[in-house]
Amino acid sequence: MKSNLFLLFFVLTQSLSAQYFTEMTGAPFEGVAESSIAFADVDGDNDQDILISGAKGLSSFGAGSSKLYTNDGTGRFTELTDAPFEAVRASSIAFADVDGDNDQDALIIGANKSGSRIAKLYTNDGTGGFTEMMGTTFTGVTDSSIAFADVDGDNDQDLLITGNNVSYVRIAKLYTNDGTGSFTEMTGTPFEDVSYSSIAFADVDGDNDQDVLITGSTGVLRRISKLYTNDGTGSFTEMTGTPFEGVRDSSIAFADVDGDNDQDVLITGNNESYIRSSKLYINDGTGSFTEKTGTPFEGVENSSIAFADVDGDEDQDVLITGTGSGVRISKLYINDGTGSFKLMTGTPFDRVSFSSIAFADVDGDNDQDVLITGAKTSETHISKLYTNDSLVTSSIDVFVDVSINLTPYPNPTRWNNLNISFKSMESNSIIMRVFDLKRHLISQHKKFAGTSEQTFVIDITSLTTGTYFIQLETGKQIGVAKFIVQ
Repeated sequence: MKSNLFLLFFVLTQSLSAQYFTEMTGAPFEGVAESSIAFADVDGDNDQDILISGAKGLSSFGAGSSKLYTNDGTGRFTELTDAPFEAVRASSIAFADVDGDNDQDALIIGANKSGSRIAKLYTNDGTGGFTEMMGTTFTGVTDSSIAFADVDGDNDQDLLITGNNVSYVRIAKLYTNDGTGSFTEMTGTPFEDVSYSSIAFADVDGDNDQDVLITGSTGVLRRISKLYTNDGTGSFTEMTGTPFEGVRDSSIAFADVDGDNDQDVLITGNNESYIRSSKLYINDGTGSFTEKTGTPFEGVENSSIAFADVDGDEDQDVLITGTGSGVRISKLYINDGTGSFKLMTGTPFDRVSFSSIAFADVDGDNDQDVLITGAKTSETHISKLYTNDSLVTSSIDVFVDVSINLTPYPNPTRWNNLNISFKSMESNSIIMRVFDLKRHLISQHKKFAGTSEQTFVIDITSLTTGTYFIQLETGKQIGVAKFIVQ
């Protein structure tokens, strides 16, 4: 029986490997563009909550938004209406534990309703209760990018901010943290001031510190993409001779795309000839990069990009949104593990620009879901959550114990409820999923199971006549059974 169950599970997961995302309807998120989004567990309940900021309408200058939504663990979100965050547009937001109390604080940057530039830090009490930290010295900016990293090796989160200040003067400022959330601007950094920018930290040269790549506009007709290496103390040096094309209205993301345990980088934006590009650069492990030619990526600007393993094959796939050749796009590219990508067609994502995207497991089923915000049209802004329906786990051979015997009854059934009898070898939370023969995920149920023989009841009222599969997953065990609705 164990071998038969494993075979059934293997066949089922392989045939479902092309079944990915479904839009979650009824989500409470406000549609925004010129936006920023960030996932974090703000209330300590071990699931991913979400902060969304941005413009509610391009035609209504100053109509910004900053809203926090808490997750119940199943991917169902509720707006936290008493959150103190100031509404902003042209925004950047990021979570980090800035004061060392093991919870996620939030930084929000952008233009408020009056058009003033703000940069406000809110500390978390661990339950999702935030309080603005007064007396911070951050420069408020728009057209910005922000990123936290420990640049000086003292085990706290420092901060880099780029963008346009209230006088439309470009900045690139590094602030070091003393561990309590008190920041001091570091003077004498080599960073070139930029706006319409993107920044990302990564250890590009394998010396166990955080280097940084900065893209953006330094003048009307000048774009940069500059890499600065860190000596481990927060002292940076520009790396000359890099192959990166200078861009603005850009997005950058690091990931190991070819499985050689170093950080490669994808850069999008428009160059000094106003030509849109999306270029992948492969790292040799020392911080020396080479452009990978022949990639299928469409060139975009006003874009967002994010890497994630969406199909469970332990490599980094990528989602790209933005303005392509005169049209908005949202395109998912699947990696074969060597850094060779193919466009996945038929995805349900709305096409957007002035966008932000972020992956997270919002429903606790161990795969990567995605939230997309942005301008669908000049007047229609969206914030849509898509859940990942792929059954391919991060490693099929992890499920070495397939001794869960499922017995659905009555089977066949004409009733509104189905009983699932089973005995698990361990006490753990379980996930039950129901699929139809077309490999569509119909429903998902999360419960806690002990080690005794037990029966769970699931509602199958919505199922039409036909054959279905139920899969149960708990810890390192798996079980699959077929049932028929008459």
